[in-house]
Amino acid sequence: MDDELSKFLSAQRAFSNRVHAVREDQWSASTPCREWTVAELVSHLVEENRWAAPLLHGLDTESAGKVVEGSRKLPVHGGVGANLAEEWDEAAVEAADAVSADGALNRMVSLSRGPTPARQYIGEMIADLVIHGWDLGQAIGYDEPLPTEVVEVVYEMAKDMGDLSSTGMFDKPVVVPDDASTIDRLVALTGRDPRGGL
Repeated sequence: MDDELSKFLSAQRAFSNRVHAVREDQWSASTPCREWTVAELVSHLVEENRWAAPLLHGLDTESAGKVVEGSRKLPVHGGVGANLAEEWDEAAVEAADAVSADGALNRMVSLSRGPTPARQYIGEMIADLVIHGWDLGQAIGYDEPLPTEVVEVVYEMAKDMGDLSSTGMFDKPVVVPDDASTIDRLVALTGRDPRGGL
């Protein structure tokens, strides 16, 4: 199996495990991604995974957007509970099937920033699954670790990007001890405090 595909599927499984561990009373809980509740964070990943199949099948962003719009059963950031978990499962299967298709990772995809190698696009999806997987685990008290080999790859990618706060998408990096774990160092780069909870 292609290494990038293996990492994507591993990151997806880890996020799925967390989605299915959410108790009914936790969907409205806050997360380390401060602007989102648990339901809103999961909805974000549902939406992101919905885009993968049409983009990898060669559609431009406008056409892919119409496919995504037509696939929604719940309002964006509007679903809760079992319905939202079901939405995640469907989106995850569609994305996994598209990424697993022969030659998919060697294609170019049409993103808002322009044509992008599929491997780069999937690498960004892996990073989102890992970082938001950590957010979700923190929010619901899920203690199982994220897959080490995937965390290490995302960390190596993130640390080479410099100060991520310059993108406007993250807070300033948080200082962590020299002996901090790789996942703690990764989330600290994104402005999350691994010691501070929510």
